[in-house]
Amino acid sequence: MSWAVLAFPPAAGWPHQDAFETVFGSTPRIVAASLVAYFCGEFCNSYVLAKMKLWTSGRLLWTRTIGSTIVGEGVDSLIFYPLAFLGVWETSLVLQVLASNYLLKVLWEAVNTPLTYRVVNFLKRAEHEDYFDRHTRFTPFTLET
Repeated sequence: MSWAVLAFPPAAGWPHQDAFETVFGSTPRIVAASLVAYFCGEFCNSYVLAKMKLWTSGRLLWTRTIGSTIVGEGVDSLIFYPLAFLGVWETSLVLQVLASNYLLKVLWEAVNTPLTYRVVNFLKRAEHEDYFDRHTRFTPFTLET
């Protein structure tokens, strides 16, 4: 949509085309950075969560959720912010926003841990399921497990 907005000529007398280009011009870059970062971060999060479940024999859920968030959000942040904003923002601002948002995400996971326990316990009781990824081949490049 941002491409379409910028592809059409502005209306006669429209004085804010530069502002539109500033706002919408970076959208494709931000979307691409977001998609790549999300894919990589979520893969790492899932991998760490599954491996830590094996290492802890299914105990210590809080270590798994917070530990996998530390890794997954770290990967996500280290990919997203530089791809989306380096060269547009000052490097120091990119690093400051990256670090502060990363810390907020990890803290949010920690704060929500009691809720996570309730939801996980409810689902285990409702579904009678507690899956361990013992034989899962973790690769994002195949549909085989």
